[in-house]
Amino acid sequence: SIETGSKRFLRAVGAMGSQEDKTPSNAGGFALLPFIMVFGGCMSAVIAMEYVLEENSKAGNLLTISEFAFVLIQSIPGRLQSKDGSLGLRPLSVPMWSHTYHAVLWVSMSVLANVVFSFNISVPIYTLFRSCNVIASVLLGRLAFGQRYSLKQVICVFVITVGIFLGSIGDAKKFFACTDCGGSAGNAEGKNAADAGFLRWSIGIALLIFVQLLQGFLGHTQAVLYRRHADCGPKSELAEEFLFTSHAVSFLPFVFLWDDVLAAARFALTSPPLSPWLPVPGQIVFLLLNNFCQLLCIKGVFRLSAHYSPLTVNITLSVRKFLSVLLSIIWFGHPATYFHGLAILAIFGGVFAYSQCQSPPPALNKDEQKKTK
Repeated sequence: SIETGSKRFLRAVGAMGSQEDKTPSNAGGFALLPFIMVFGGCMSAVIAMEYVLEENSKAGNLLTISEFAFVLIQSIPGRLQSKDGSLGLRPLSVPMWSHTYHAVLWVSMSVLANVVFSFNISVPIYTLFRSCNVIASVLLGRLAFGQRYSLKQVICVFVITVGIFLGSIGDAKKFFACTDCGGSAGNAEGKNAADAGFLRWSIGIALLIFVQLLQGFLGHTQAVLYRRHADCGPKSELAEEFLFTSHAVSFLPFVFLWDDVLAAARFALTSPPLSPWLPVPGQIVFLLLNNFCQLLCIKGVFRLSAHYSPLTVNITLSVRKFLSVLLSIIWFGHPATYFHGLAILAIFGGVFAYSQCQSPPPALNKDEQKKTK
């Protein structure tokens, strides 16, 4: 079952984290807390999000801005301080340029990821392609950040990515299921519509690939920033600070998307209630549920990035997304193929094998190389 698979994966990831990190910053049950937040919060948020998009496929920007607002509002009390009888925001511990750099990457990734719903991208395809970020993490880590990975680790990561891609192929088959759209009389018109739909879908896939590169780069950037500013405070406090500034800046792009947000908000407010006993529009209920679950999810991801390596973070997010797809297929009745079965074997087999791999020693910097000569 999905629940049993999650428990096994948590044990595997715990082993991965202990192998990759030199000095684990978590102990006991608190070591699993970020994983529980990620799996529980993120997977529940996906279900609530799909309920919203099922009624209005153009509600992506409304989902994003409501999530950002919810996270920002609950973060404000932790940033307040009283000084000389007045209440104000606590000064930032990390230099502003680091926050700006991080925020630009975070906002770009978040906004572009939501745009894809306007390009014939379904929730399962979206989630599965968002999971294909492990190769980007390894590639960018090796080429741009000087990370070292053993051959066994690279093979395991490749197997995981192949598994996720097999699941993507299985779900993408529905885009090519129509062989005689419109019948013989309307075949030309149906073919043109299918070609236009496929072109639009291809643009969405290209955007998702670019988002994956951004996400991989962001993961390594977060690790670098935490190391660089380690003397500014505990990792958990730095994670909360980056979370606050990133979401504060995230509202700027929506100045240009405000009409779309308002249209989706009007639709949500006029939606029928879920029950006579709860006279609240159903779309509003699922928006609020999505926001609460996303809050747990985002905080879990930030805590995960503060205490574990970028590769551990990316593998955790990749498997979580795949489990979300399985839950979405079961919950909403999306078509499942044998590709999904092969994907399950590849993903969980790759995660287990990776947990048994030893990480190579870190590369020496120039000063350390001189000392060894």
